[in-house]
Amino acid sequence: MPRRSWRQLALAGLVVAAGGGAWAVAPTASADDAPRITQLAGVTEGATLSGTARIEARTSGTVDRVEFSLSGASTATWTERQTPYYFLGNNGTTAPGWNAASAPDGAYALAVRAIGPGGTSQQTVRFTVGQQAGEPAPTPTTGGNASTANPSVSNGVATFTANKTIGKLSVPDSWTEIVIGAGVTLKGNFFIPANRTKALTITGRNKQTSQLTGDGPHAKDYARAGVTTEAKIKLTLRNYTSVNPRFYHMWAKNAQVVMSGMRYIDNRDVGSNNSDGFSGGDDSLIENTLIDTWDDSAKLYTGDLTIRDTTIVHNRNGAPIQMAWGDYGQGTASLDGLTVISNSPNGYNQGVFSWAGGTKADTRTIRIVGAGFVRKVNPGMVEAPLYAFKDGVKNKTIRVEGGDCSVVRSTSANTFQGANTSGNKVVVTGCR
Repeated sequence: MPRRSWRQLALAGLVVAAGGGAWAVAPTASADDAPRITQLAGVTEGATLSGTARIEARTSGTVDRVEFSLSGASTATWTERQTPYYFLGNNGTTAPGWNAASAPDGAYALAVRAIGPGGTSQQTVRFTVGQQAGEPAPTPTTGGNASTANPSVSNGVATFTANKTIGKLSVPDSWTEIVIGAGVTLKGNFFIPANRTKALTITGRNKQTSQLTGDGPHAKDYARAGVTTEAKIKLTLRNYTSVNPRFYHMWAKNAQVVMSGMRYIDNRDVGSNNSDGFSGGDDSLIENTLIDTWDDSAKLYTGDLTIRDTTIVHNRNGAPIQMAWGDYGQGTASLDGLTVISNSPNGYNQGVFSWAGGTKADTRTIRIVGAGFVRKVNPGMVEAPLYAFKDGVKNKTIRVEGGDCSVVRSTSANTFQGANTSGNKVVVTGCR
């Protein structure tokens, strides 16, 4: 079977893997500590929704996080780590909610899990999306020409309800959220001015069909990354697909980025695009995401990064986790559910954890939570090196804490040292 066919099979299966997977149940502690969902506010069992539902999980006990998983004609996953626990989050006291008017009609189920040191509590609420008798139909959200403004802007929320070429769209300071409707493709990129101080959220109504794609050929220009900014803000990206950007999928080295339920795809198969995946600032998070691109998937340059319940397809060009291309940067990557899948039939130019440049002494730390790092190989492909120090790299240390010893220990077979390298090492501690 040709490589492209295996790639298509991988994509078809990995979307599900990246979107959820198994939720582990922690051992039970005291009854007082056990997390409980006391109410799912904003929706009732058997309801018919036609507008915006602001769904909140109200809890008791000790709760580390609440995970939402929507299934039906439209799907979405979302994780909240501090109260209030709203599906699709909140900006201060404002919860944008889930817009049923832009979702396909049909039956839905929202599974909600509260997870804490004392265990897991789950509730599921089922509802239907459809217009009530006598209500006007919503503006179409499946492409074509909209008869109203596109985007429409209300209370700082800019909603795109039809396909549009946006070019390099400079995001107005008055916008606090950008919504890409289900079935809507935007061609271009979002440029966030460097002087912005307000938080910004970019969200899709459907993980697969809400799409942002490049509007031209490859261009080595950070200003043409899919989402790009030099601003020091909180940037939330959730529940849409970025396809074939002109440069990186996103570039926000000064921003605290929360990326959830995303798909980063490069399907041009030319093997040399700078379609790097994630480049965010300190204390950033990637969760419930699929990255299948043609360069580095995640940069560990500008501070600490947590990767949770995420799948990275390792193609020939690029590293799933890139330490640096020179003598710069810092950070620790905490892996709490990262699966890396080797996907090249004839070798790789980077390892899973790679250091591509630099000669000054430096260290990056990979911290693995439990069994939070898994490796797989697609059928017909060869396994990538686990660690790689590229030509000329010297005096670099990759420190790995935790994990499965049989997976993370450095060996001559899984560690690549390029030409003219010296003083590089992998130090593994606390593995099991």
